[in-house]
Amino acid sequence: MTANLSSLHYRQFVNGVGPFESESQELVGVLQKIVRNAGALLGVSSCSIALADVTGTALVTLAAIQKNGHKPRQTRFQLNEGVAGWVAEHREALIINDVSLDPRFKRLGRLPIGSMMCVPLVDNDNFIGVLTASNTFTNAFSNQQLKMLTIFADQAVLAITNARHAELAQRQANQLEMLLDLSRGITTRLDAEALYRTILTDIRRLVLLLDAVIYKYDAGTQELYPVAELVQDSVTANCDQEESGFSVKIKDLQREKISLLSTTSAVAWAATHRHPILRSPISLVKDDNTFLLPASNRAEMATPLVSKNVLYGVIALQRVEPFTSEELRIVRNLSNMAAAALENVELFYKVRTDQEQLRTILASSSDGIAIVGLNKCFIEVNPAFGHIFGIESEQIVGMECMELFGCEEEGCHNLCREVCMIHKALQQDEPLPYVEIDLCIKGTSHSVGLSVTPVSTANKPLCLIVARDVTAIRDANRLKANFLSMITHELRSPLNAIHGYLDLTLTGIAGELNEQQREFVQRARASSEHLYALVEDLLLVTRADSGQVQLHREIHNLPEIVANAVEELELMAIDNEISIVVDVARDFPPIYADAVRIQQVLRNLISNALRFTPSGGRVTIVALAEERTAENTFALSLDADVRRLLKLQVIDTGSGIALEHQERIFERFYQAPQNTSGRISGQGLGLAIVKMIVELHGGSIAVESVPTEGSTFTCILPCLLS
Repeated sequence: MTANLSSLHYRQFVNGVGPFESESQELVGVLQKIVRNAGALLGVSSCSIALADVTGTALVTLAAIQKNGHKPRQTRFQLNEGVAGWVAEHREALIINDVSLDPRFKRLGRLPIGSMMCVPLVDNDNFIGVLTASNTFTNAFSNQQLKMLTIFADQAVLAITNARHAELAQRQANQLEMLLDLSRGITTRLDAEALYRTILTDIRRLVLLLDAVIYKYDAGTQELYPVAELVQDSVTANCDQEESGFSVKIKDLQREKISLLSTTSAVAWAATHRHPILRSPISLVKDDNTFLLPASNRAEMATPLVSKNVLYGVIALQRVEPFTSEELRIVRNLSNMAAAALENVELFYKVRTDQEQLRTILASSSDGIAIVGLNKCFIEVNPAFGHIFGIESEQIVGMECMELFGCEEEGCHNLCREVCMIHKALQQDEPLPYVEIDLCIKGTSHSVGLSVTPVSTANKPLCLIVARDVTAIRDANRLKANFLSMITHELRSPLNAIHGYLDLTLTGIAGELNEQQREFVQRARASSEHLYALVEDLLLVTRADSGQVQLHREIHNLPEIVANAVEELELMAIDNEISIVVDVARDFPPIYADAVRIQQVLRNLISNALRFTPSGGRVTIVALAEERTAENTFALSLDADVRRLLKLQVIDTGSGIALEHQERIFERFYQAPQNTSGRISGQGLGLAIVKMIVELHGGSIAVESVPTEGSTFTCILPCLLS
């Protein structure tokens, strides 16, 4: 847009006011009294006060002696010429006895002038205007009269200063009140487009301008792109009309993006330095006393929108006249509020987006997900959770978890036997172990896996429950267990027959064997024993899975159980040149346990230690009686009257177990490679069976190991009699 406008026309175009209508009427009245008193005292019929305009290039008459009481006409004249220009430049009072002889004089009005006096109005070295007295006669003024005019000038400066300070204070108060009012409108906007409109409309109310644009910052591309623009008299389908012939345009903006790397853009500079910038036009006034408004030669103001050190964008303003520091302060205050509002908008959108994403995830999840409160009632449930239990999710909300899980029904699961699982999770402040419960849902038996995790929130503690219908997995496992049990059971009969025939062959009943034949038969007998032990292990595991393993507990002497287990493995220790040390007191208290299973635990642990201990090593069996404490019974399910515990340890000086394998060595069929040779030994069932037997006794097992230094397996069993 390019246009030629007079200064007055420009101001009326922008704000509908004249250049000095901002000066208070009180000040004009005081200045009028000063010129009247000065004229009466000096005996002149023409006396006036002219003040510099905001551009500093012209003077405008505000007070003058007028005939018949007429209001003085605001005459405008350039500051760089005439007597006033000389006084403004030299800051000195001036008497011209005969204006016709002085080249500095230029006639501005029709009244005849013979002589004149002109004194500068200076406030703290700042030129603000002139006080002039003239007479139709030549040589009409003396130096004494010049001093008197100077006194009136000082009074005028004082009046102007006081009036402007009062006006500034009032204006700042009004601006503050307006900013507070505007802040309410800005901070309550949670829609981005509505916020952009409000920001630009508010700036239009505070500052004279021709053009205003809001740029939003894209951190990914390091660019600023326009999102809203204040346009003059542009009525389109995409803009909303505002007051004073301006409208805010949101869509289809024609402006280009601005790179943050631009070295010529004030907008880029403000964004990069996080600081506002003012840029004045190169030229404002042409020779014909008109204003030139090319878009490339306007005054600019760019203020960044920064909140909590995060850049959200930039507000760019343009007009013909330079922006003042006062206007910069106002826009900067408004920008701070706008940045905080933009931050709120982004947070609002983020929270809403996160909520929508979370609800979408919950709704589409195949796992049942529910939130339970401290009162054990469901707060929120996804559709999959309701589908698992055969109830609409809306009906589950508000229901107690004990009712849904059947905790109070006869013959139900023992998940909440001691304390409600919700309360237990919240008390321990950690997830509960994964459990599977059997429920009757719509007349059909179902197995449901549950994970219970406490969730810390600012308002109240909650529990997250994740459920999954594992009925098909349970049935498949049962089929697999039954099949494996059948296979292993069927293998026992032919293995027993093989054992019998091999034993008969070794006795020579079918004829004497030579040394090579005897060696072959003995090797076959050892292999069949190994296979038989594997079948027994598999059979024990499958029976445990189907709940068919029962303990036959009786009172036994622990030293005898340990001695029997060691005796079975003595030959293996001798062959490998490993010593076995038993550290169990002969008068050790009796235990109430299944002796066969405890001996199996010891046999598996000792054979495992012998397998991974090099020649010259040592395996030690230790039994201790310990008092019950919170530390050693954390993982145990004990009756209240159990006071003493059996601590059974097998310690070796073998190759040890790496830390990453220690948590998995008790899993079925898991085989940890050894650091020394990388070999894998066994079928990975020995330690799994040990763990199963120990837990059937209500105990726990743990391992401590350091590679190349050995391992210590510790069983804690609540089977010790006092």
